[in-house]
Amino acid sequence: QTQIIQFALVILAAGLFCYGLAYYLTTPIVKLRRATQKFADGDLQTRVGDQVGKRRDELSGLAKDFDEMAERIESLVTTEKRLTQDISHELRSPLARLNVALELARQKANPETAPLINRIETESHRLNQMISHLLTLSKLETDSQTFEKRQINLTKLFEQVVSDADFEAAALGKAVKILQKDEAEIFGNENLLRSAIENVLRNAVRYTKDGTTVEVSLKNENKKALVIVKDYGTGVPEEDLKKLFRPFYRVQTARDRKSGGIGLGLAIAERAVNAHQGMIEAQNTKNGLVVRIDLPSPA
Repeated sequence: QTQIIQFALVILAAGLFCYGLAYYLTTPIVKLRRATQKFADGDLQTRVGDQVGKRRDELSGLAKDFDEMAERIESLVTTEKRLTQDISHELRSPLARLNVALELARQKANPETAPLINRIETESHRLNQMISHLLTLSKLETDSQTFEKRQINLTKLFEQVVSDADFEAAALGKAVKILQKDEAEIFGNENLLRSAIENVLRNAVRYTKDGTTVEVSLKNENKKALVIVKDYGTGVPEEDLKKLFRPFYRVQTARDRKSGGIGLGLAIAERAVNAHQGMIEAQNTKNGLVVRIDLPSPA
């Protein structure tokens, strides 16, 4: 019986030792994995060195390497965003002078040069829009501007944006129709919310097939304001759905190649929605694409 007790104690001690060793080895791996997931989700300030402690093994070295990599990537991304913002600001001045010169040239234009001046004006307007989108995106990503928030009648804003989108769609032989319109209010920035809904709607109008109607809804349920936009286009490959909201991302199909878009509208929409602690996602349907915006609504 004594031997059995001794054997049991040995097994217990060995078990405790193995458990302690396993915990010692796996804890930093779990922390490193969590940090990697946070970093992949966009939290570029994630670091893991302090969590690992003063270990002197390979896992400690791995944590140090991760922190150095994260710091380097954060620096590169921040520099890129600042550079984009600075370049966009600098381009505004020569573009404004170009528009003035165009107006002067138009006054002296003859029937032969007028089409050329019109084309230059069109490209200048497109460039101005691109710069405006870049500046908006940069401000949202770098938090370089504080956006004032207040109580907003989302239903009224929704009606205005849909009306404007329907007017633009009519010129293309398309339409925008409201299927449901609940009363909803939200605490936020009106310009950002307008930009988010507007960009999603314009994207839907651009890609829905000729002669079809983009269907939109505003629902107030479960303390959330839901904006749903459905087009009747060709949809998006499943592997590209999560990439739709990346800046400058373009789907490698005719859906995007014929549009002339630069891939900033949905990126701005996502950042604007995120600034309101909301969510935006896209899903394919049997005959098109649905984009859903979830915004927290006051109780």
